[in-house]
Amino acid sequence: MGYGLQEINFIYAGGLIHDGMWAALKLLEKDFTINYNGKGKADFTLGWGGFNSAVDKYVRDQAGPKGLCIGGNAFPPEDVFDYDVLFYETEWYREKIDTHLNIYHAFGINSDIFNKKRRKKIFDWLGVGAFASWKRWDKMTFRKGRRLVIGHYQLNNEDESIGIIKTLLRGGVMVSPAVPSEELADLYRASKNVYIPANIIGGGERAIWEARACGCTVVVEGDNAKLLELVENEVKDHHFYYRQLLKGIRSCL
Repeated sequence: MGYGLQEINFIYAGGLIHDGMWAALKLLEKDFTINYNGKGKADFTLGWGGFNSAVDKYVRDQAGPKGLCIGGNAFPPEDVFDYDVLFYETEWYREKIDTHLNIYHAFGINSDIFNKKRRKKIFDWLGVGAFASWKRWDKMTFRKGRRLVIGHYQLNNEDESIGIIKTLLRGGVMVSPAVPSEELADLYRASKNVYIPANIIGGGERAIWEARACGCTVVVEGDNAKLLELVENEVKDHHFYYRQLLKGIRSCL
């Protein structure tokens, strides 16, 4: 943080992990004073969350310039113009907000952690994502070889998560709770393939680029155009993420 810098209140839910967003924000601290979940007066308010989320609802109510890094696939409400700038992750989603005149592609992985290093291959298939129905982890049971799924347990939907974990275990698939970014990167490097069978609302964007950055072959389902885009397009890192955030924020100040 520097003396006399303009201030940003960055609003988010849950904890920050060492992903591309976190790394981009650390770079942004050269240009602004960032108050993490700060509730005081600031020159700009930036939220990370889906439309209609608690973050979205809070940021909309703030005075002054504001922006949203859109997480999730909720379609934008009619009052999307409450925001001075919007940041999107995929070209697939860009089409949902292209009526807004100030939008930026801002997404990337933390390349300080997720990168190619030599590592003995242990797993034939690795899956990363919450134990939730929209991740479609039952499809992992049809893959052959040594398989592992790493994910968050849904505290607000325990029965569903337990059922998915049971299905995986019965199918001979190993399971693990979520792990820190550094450990996750090592598991990517230890895997031949990464499989993200999520449906269109099931996330998986960050996992695909992180896995590719670590040298994995990534497989998704053909009915998910959003994830197919990320399998095919160039992987961006946190430096790109930072530059796009900086341009978008400065356009409002």
